[in-house]
Amino acid sequence: MQREELATVFYGEGPTPPPWATDCPVRFDTWLAFAQPPANPPPRRVDLILAVHEEHGVMRVLDHFSNLGFLNLCQAIAAGSFIAARLTIDELIRAVLPMTNLAGVVRGTQQMPAANLLAAAEGQRVTSPPTSMEDTAEREDERSRHLGWLLNLLVAVEMGASTPSAPRRETAAARAARRTTAANGVITMLQTAMAERSMTQLPGAPKDQIIDRRRRYPVVSVTTNRIAAPAVSRSRETIKADAAETVFAVDCRNVGWAVVDSGIDASHPAFADLDIAVTPPGQSPSRVVRAFSLVGARQTLFGDRMVNGLIDWTSCLPFVEMLLPNQAPVPGSLQPQLPYHVPADPHGTHVAGILGGHWPERGLHGICPTIRLYDFRVLDHTGQGDEFAIVMALQAIRHINEQAGRLAIAGVNLSLSVPHDVATHSCGWTPVCIECDRLVRSGVAVVTSAGNSGFTGGIQTTGTDYHTVSISDPGNTENVLTVGSTHRSDPHRHGVSYFSSRGPTADGRLKPDLLAPGEDIDGPVPGSGISAMHGTSQAAAHVSGAAAMLIARHRELLGRPDRIKQILCSTATDLGRQRAFQGNGLIDVLRAMQSV
Repeated sequence: MQREELATVFYGEGPTPPPWATDCPVRFDTWLAFAQPPANPPPRRVDLILAVHEEHGVMRVLDHFSNLGFLNLCQAIAAGSFIAARLTIDELIRAVLPMTNLAGVVRGTQQMPAANLLAAAEGQRVTSPPTSMEDTAEREDERSRHLGWLLNLLVAVEMGASTPSAPRRETAAARAARRTTAANGVITMLQTAMAERSMTQLPGAPKDQIIDRRRRYPVVSVTTNRIAAPAVSRSRETIKADAAETVFAVDCRNVGWAVVDSGIDASHPAFADLDIAVTPPGQSPSRVVRAFSLVGARQTLFGDRMVNGLIDWTSCLPFVEMLLPNQAPVPGSLQPQLPYHVPADPHGTHVAGILGGHWPERGLHGICPTIRLYDFRVLDHTGQGDEFAIVMALQAIRHINEQAGRLAIAGVNLSLSVPHDVATHSCGWTPVCIECDRLVRSGVAVVTSAGNSGFTGGIQTTGTDYHTVSISDPGNTENVLTVGSTHRSDPHRHGVSYFSSRGPTADGRLKPDLLAPGEDIDGPVPGSGISAMHGTSQAAAHVSGAAAMLIARHRELLGRPDRIKQILCSTATDLGRQRAFQGNGLIDVLRAMQSV
C-alpha cells in the first residue's frame, strides 16, 4: 500500500485529522509497515518498539506476552521502559491494543454481533454498546465514529498486506471479496483479543479507583524500530549541511583544509577519491594530498638544516613532510624525506572524517565529502604534543600558501587544547594564539575547539563542578572561530554539552562563537574502522566543513576569514541558552548560504 493511500484512511481527507488519529497509540509508521505485502511467507513480523508506562512496568507486558505463548517467538526484549518485539498484526491487535487507550474500543467490539461490525467497516453507522448509565447521545455518536475509523483502518492495513505481489488489474468484485475477507479477519482478531479490564488496572490499585486516564494504560505508544544511520549523517542534518549541499550543489574538491592534530590515515576508505576512475576498483587515490610530521621536528631540523637556528621553511619543509603512497610531486618542492606511517592515535583521523570523510558502504558521509585534506601531525602516538609544534605547523601552512602564490590551504582545523596559564600570558596573547591570529590575517580561516573543561569532577554533582571562563587556547584567539558542543540530533532539547567549555574569556571577551554537534559522533579511525567519539574537537570539525562549503560556493569569500566568521555567526540558530554558553548559537549551513 502506498503511503498516501493509507494516510487518507488514517488522517482523513478533511483539513484537520480526526482526534483518534492524533491520539492513536499505534503510530502511523507502524500501520504503514503492516500494510506492505510480506517479503517472506506470512505471517509478516514487524520490528516494533513499545513504550511502557513506568508505573505499570515492562514486566507486566512481557508476562502478558509469555502467557499468550509468543514471548520467544516475537523475540521481545526490554531495556528501561522500552520493549523491542517483532510482532504480527494478529499479535498487535489481540495482545497490544487492549493494553493501550484503544482498550475500550476493543472491548466494545466483543459486545457487538459480527454483522454489525461488518456494517461499521463498510462505513455504516452502528450503535456501540454503552459504557455507563450516564452516556449521552453525543458520547455514543463519538464512540460509533471512533469504532468505524479503527475498523476502516485495520481493514485497509489487511488489504494492503494481501495485495498480490505481481500487479494486475483487479475487478471490482474481486476487490470487494478481498475486502470482505480482510474485514472478517480483523473482526476475528478483535473479538478474540485479551481485553479484560484488569489489563489496564494499575498494580495494587482497587478496581473501582479513579485514576488519571494517562496512567491507566500500560502501553503508551507503538512505533517501528527505525534503522539507525551513523551519527555523522544525523549531525549533517542538524547543521543543515545536507540541505545546503543539495540546494546549492556544493563541491569542495577545489578547497584545501589543514587538520592540525595527531594525523590522518590516508589509506582509510573514507578518504578515497571516489570521483576518479581507477583500475582495479577500490584503489582510488587519497584525498589527503600532503602529510607533515611536526612531532619531534626540533630534533629533526636541528643543525645544518636551519640558518643560525632559524627555520627556513623552503629548505626545511621536505624534512618534515612524509611521502604519501602514490603521491604526485609538488611543483617547486623537494622530495619528502620522511616515510609515511599510519597514525597510532585515532583523534586526527576521526576529526578529518567528520570534516571530509566519505564511505558510502558504511553510511559515513562527512560535511565536505570531496574536500582536499592536509595532514599536520603535532600530537604523538599517545595524543600528546607541545605548543611549539603547533606554532611550527601554523607557520608551515603560511609558507605553503606563500610558495603556491594562492591559498592552497584555505582553512585550518585545530581540534586541540592548550591550557592557559593566566600568570604567564594575557588571555589571547599566548604564542599559539598569536600565530593563529597571524594565520587569520594572512587570509586563512581558523576553526578551533572551545575545550572540554566545562565540567570537572564526579558524574553526580550539585552544580559546583561546572565552570565558566573555561575556554582553552587556541580558542581564546579573538579572530578564530571557537566552537562549543551540543547534541548531535536534538540540540534544542539538550542545549550545550555538559563538558563544553564556557565563556567569557579571562579578559572578558565573548566566547565561544558557535555550537555544533559534538556528542557521540561517528567517524573513521585508523585501520579501516569507524568509532564514536565526543568532544568540542568533533564540533569544530563541523564548523570547518561549514566554512569550507561557504568558500566552495562563494569563491569571493576565499581569503576573507573575518567575513566567513561574520556570516556563520549572524545566521546561527539561537538555542535559548546564555550567550557565554552557546555563543551565537547552533551553526546553520543552509541559512549561511542563503544569506550571501
